[in-house]
Amino acid sequence: MATRSNRLVPVRAIHPGEILREELRERGIKQNEFAQMIGVQATHLNEFIKGKRNLSESLAMKLAQHLGIPYQTWMSLHSGYMYDCHAISEQKTLEQEAYDFEAACAEVFNIRLLYSKLEMKMLSIVERVNLIKSMFTFDLLSPAELQLQVAGLYKHSEKVQIDEKNMRTWLILNWLESHKTSLQVPYSKGNGLKAAHEIATMANRRILSTASMKETLNRYGITYIKVDKLDRVPVDAYCSFINGHPVITVTYRYNDMDKLAFDVLHELCHIEKHLSDENQAFIAMEGTLYSTDPREKEANEFARQHLIPDEVWNAILKVGSKSLYPYQIVKTIAQEAERRGISPSIAVSRYKHDTNWYQTSSYKSPKIY
Repeated sequence: MATRSNRLVPVRAIHPGEILREELRERGIKQNEFAQMIGVQATHLNEFIKGKRNLSESLAMKLAQHLGIPYQTWMSLHSGYMYDCHAISEQKTLEQEAYDFEAACAEVFNIRLLYSKLEMKMLSIVERVNLIKSMFTFDLLSPAELQLQVAGLYKHSEKVQIDEKNMRTWLILNWLESHKTSLQVPYSKGNGLKAAHEIATMANRRILSTASMKETLNRYGITYIKVDKLDRVPVDAYCSFINGHPVITVTYRYNDMDKLAFDVLHELCHIEKHLSDENQAFIAMEGTLYSTDPREKEANEFARQHLIPDEVWNAILKVGSKSLYPYQIVKTIAQEAERRGISPSIAVSRYKHDTNWYQTSSYKSPKIY
């Protein structure tokens, strides 16, 4: 790391006495003889050579006179030594402060995982701590600030095995990612409904991609971002309100485009109906007690209805199958769904969910692309 003067901080400071010792050795002059030669007590010269005594102006002049090495050179070596001693001391203080910061962070979130995701592992401890601090507009070590900015935006569930440190790390990564983008298109109430209709239509036409999803949401003033999944953090989607725009965050925990469409539609319901000053974010997590929250149930129903309205779904089911064999029923549902402009994989997925029968692998959802 460079100091403010851009002089590199060495591992250790080189005392000018070390330079003198090497110089005498190269010239074959013994220390005692040289002490007599320049009129200095042998013990004083030895202490100087061992770095126990600093260079004085008078000694620098004697060294210049008898060795032919300019006085300014010796004084410059001394100044450099004193500067490096101070810089090393300052560096050690900064490193200790950085170690203390990292230790405190490790009690709250997975700091090593955060460094890894931000590709900061190869930096020195001081560099990475300075960089991580510069990324946030709040104090990561302030419980109140962390709760307000990050951790307070989701509800904990005792029914799911969550690594709380990893969960906070994911939320921190989400905060960073969501504050990177600024849309120019304003968001207004009702835009989420328009986006939901377009996304559901593309999903049923099997032309939905992450690019088309992002383009659609952005066009209506809604930010779309992806944050990598983390171990024991079962987040599927998350919505919040940042800088006047709704933000939908997804994780791609499953390589399933139909599920991704459902998750985004679910969050669009929250954006349209539930986000407020009191409810600044909603998070969709696997198998949580959110199923008892009426707002979560409403968001699920919103997504279901946009993908397959009840009247269409009932009409598909009324067609019936000549066989009671479940695999044939699935085939009939897929064929009738396609005839009515509904994706077979979406229809079959709904049938499997409603009947709790998952023994067929036919009509799989498209992969995320």
